[in-house]
Amino acid sequence: MNQGSRGESKAAYPGRIWMRAGLMISVLVMGLVIWVSQIYLTRSFSVPQETDATLRATLYAGSIQSAMQRHSVVPLLLARDPILQVALRSDEFGEAEARLRDFREEIGAGSIFLLDATGRIVAASDRQPLEQYDGDKAYFTLAAADTGTIFSIIENDDGAYSFHYARKVEDEGRLLGVIVVTVDLGALEEGWRRSRVRVAVTNSEGNVLLASEPDWRKNALENLLASASHPSRLTQALREARASFGAPDYVYITGTPYIGAEVPVGFRNWRLTYFAGIEGVRARVNSVLALIIMVLALLLALAFYLLSRRARAENLRVKRESDDLRMLNRRLSAEIAARQRVERNLKDAEQSLEQASKLAALGQMSAAVSHELNQPLAAMKTYLAGARLLLTRKRADEALTSFQRIDDLIERMGGITRQLKSYARKSDSDDLEPVDLRASVRAALAMMAPQLGKMSVNITTTLPSEPVMVRADPLRIEQIIVNLLRNALDAVKGRDDKRVKVFLVQGEMILLSVEDNGDGLKDPGKLFEPFYTTKKPGEGLGLGLAISAGFANELGGRLVARNAPDGGAVFELLLPRDRAQNQAAE
Repeated sequence: MNQGSRGESKAAYPGRIWMRAGLMISVLVMGLVIWVSQIYLTRSFSVPQETDATLRATLYAGSIQSAMQRHSVVPLLLARDPILQVALRSDEFGEAEARLRDFREEIGAGSIFLLDATGRIVAASDRQPLEQYDGDKAYFTLAAADTGTIFSIIENDDGAYSFHYARKVEDEGRLLGVIVVTVDLGALEEGWRRSRVRVAVTNSEGNVLLASEPDWRKNALENLLASASHPSRLTQALREARASFGAPDYVYITGTPYIGAEVPVGFRNWRLTYFAGIEGVRARVNSVLALIIMVLALLLALAFYLLSRRARAENLRVKRESDDLRMLNRRLSAEIAARQRVERNLKDAEQSLEQASKLAALGQMSAAVSHELNQPLAAMKTYLAGARLLLTRKRADEALTSFQRIDDLIERMGGITRQLKSYARKSDSDDLEPVDLRASVRAALAMMAPQLGKMSVNITTTLPSEPVMVRADPLRIEQIIVNLLRNALDAVKGRDDKRVKVFLVQGEMILLSVEDNGDGLKDPGKLFEPFYTTKKPGEGLGLGLAISAGFANELGGRLVARNAPDGGAVFELLLPRDRAQNQAAE
C-alpha cells in the first residue's frame, strides 16, 4: 500500500512541477505582453498629443513675440512726439498724460510713463505716482546712456518680473527725459492659470521669467523639473527600460508625467515650454489594455481548463496504476513469503544432505579402515604370542620391546577411530583457532591412507619448512582437503600413470593447490553448485565441492577450479593468513 502511494506521488510530482512552471511562464508572458503593449499604445497615442502640445506652444510663443514687437516701436514714436517734447520743456504735462492714455488704450500696454531729465515721473497713462524718483532704475540709466530703444527686466516686490521698453527724449542732443513703455505679460500668465495649462518661459540662461505657476519664477527650469520628482531606483530603472523600448520621453512635475513641447519665442533667445497632460492618452491606453487583458484572461482560463482536464485524466491513470501496483505488491509479498519458506526448507535439506554426504563418505571409508584396523590387530596378536614365549624363556627385555610395538599399534588404531569420529560429527560451532595447514594436509593424507593403499598413485606434496598458520576450524579444513583429495583420486582412476600433486604456498594469501592428471573439467563454473556431479549414480551426491566452497567462504577465503595447461584439473584453496601467529612462530 505504501509503495503504491509513493509511486503515485512520484508520478504526479513531475506533473505538478510542469503545471507550476507553465503557470509562472504564462504569468510572465502575460505581464511582458501587457507591458510592451502599454509602451506601444502610449507611444502611438502620444504622437497626436505631442503635435497638439507643439502647436499650442507655438501659438503661446507667437502671442509673446507679437506683444513684444508691438510694444518695441512705441518708445520710438513717443520719443518723437512734439506734445511730449513741449511738455518736458514747459513742465506742463496735462496734454502729455492724455497722449499717453490714448497710446496705452490703443496698444494695450501695461503702463506708459514719462520721466524728466532728473529721473522723476512727470506723466503717466495710469496711476503711477507722480514725482516718484526712478533715476536709479535700469530703464532710465540705460536709456539715458543709449541712443536707441533699450529693453530691461525689473523684479517687482511681489516676486514677478516687469518688462520695459525705454528711449530717451532729446532736443538737439540735449536730454529732456525718458519715455518708458511697460509690456503687460501678466495677462498671459493669468490666462494660462485660468485655462489650467502649464507653461513656462525661460531666458537664454534657462531661468523662468513667466510661468503658469508663480512658484516657478526665479528658478532654473531644469532644476525645477529635476526636483519635482524623486523616483526610486526601481522606478528609474523601469523608466529607462521603457525608454529603451521607444516609450515617449516624459517630464515629471510633482511625480506626474507630462509631454513637454519647447519652442523658441523669437525674442532675445527666450524659449517657451508647454506641458501637456497625458490623462487622455492614459484613458485610451487603459481601455485598449483592458481589452487585451480580457482576451489574455480568457486564453489563460481556456488553458487552465484544458490542463485541468488533462490533470484529471492523469490522476485517473495514476489511480489505476496505483491499484495495479497494490495488487502486484500483494502478489509479490505472497511470492516472497513462499520463497522464504522454500529457502528455509532448502537450507534444512542442504544441512541434512551435507551430514548425509559425510556419513556416506564415512561408510565408503569404513571397509578400507576396517582392513587398516585388521592389520594392527593381527600384528598385535603376533607380538603378544612372541612376548608370551619370551617371558617363558626369561627374556624380559625382548618382551618389553614387543609390548612397546603393541602400544604403538594401539595408538595408531586410536588415531584412525578419532579421525572417523571427528569427520562424522556435525559441527555447529563457529569458533576459530590457529591451525597449521601443514598438519591439516598430513592429517588428511593419513585419513585417506586406506584408500591410497588400494591404488597405485604417485602423490607429491610440497610443504614449506616454516608453519603456515590460518585461523580456522581444524575439522572443516581437513574436510575440505579430504574432499579435494577424493576428487583427485576419482579423476585419475582410469589412468595408468596416476599423479596427484599437493602444493602449499605462503604469501599475502595462503594457497593450497591440489592438481591431478585426469581428464580435466568440462564445466568448471558449475562444480560448486549443489547436486552437480559428473560421477555415475551411486558414486556421489554432488555436494562435496559445494560444501567445501561454503566452508572456504565462511573462513574468509574461496575455492576455485580450473583446467591445468598440460591436462587435468587444478583446485586452489585461498585462505587469509594468520599474521599474528606467523610472527610469533618466527
